[in-house]
Amino acid sequence: MNVNTENPRLAGESPVMNGPKSYEEMAAELDELEAVPTDVLASWVTAQGLCLWETTFGEPPEWTGEDEPDRELATRLCAGCPVRVECLEFELRIAGADTVGVWGALNEDDRRALHKVWSCRRRADIEEMLDEDQEGDEWS
Repeated sequence: MNVNTENPRLAGESPVMNGPKSYEEMAAELDELEAVPTDVLASWVTAQGLCLWETTFGEPPEWTGEDEPDRELATRLCAGCPVRVECLEFELRIAGADTVGVWGALNEDDRRALHKVWSCRRRADIEEMLDEDQEGDEWS
């Protein structure tokens, strides 16, 4: 299978995380990445993520362990990152509710809350696809 590993979203600004949004809105905007293979997401995030460069070659951030300051630091750290949305999708898939650190401009608590909504949407999508497959089998 030949998978295009170039990120088509890098041409424009990412729609997710621009302004305050509900977890439902964020999860809905992540739906467009549902079909992207996880290994492709990993490639995009590791190759183009600003935070990976900063923590590897720059000065890593100092987390306070307090919600509000860490949220602000996460927002600043991820501001302008071209793969912020892909990073968030990747972490939700890989770590799920056990997420730690900052991914996609969200701290752990925010991602755990988003994960609940995101996983419900994905389960609903899978159930809908299974129902459609079963309906198609009835006509065969």
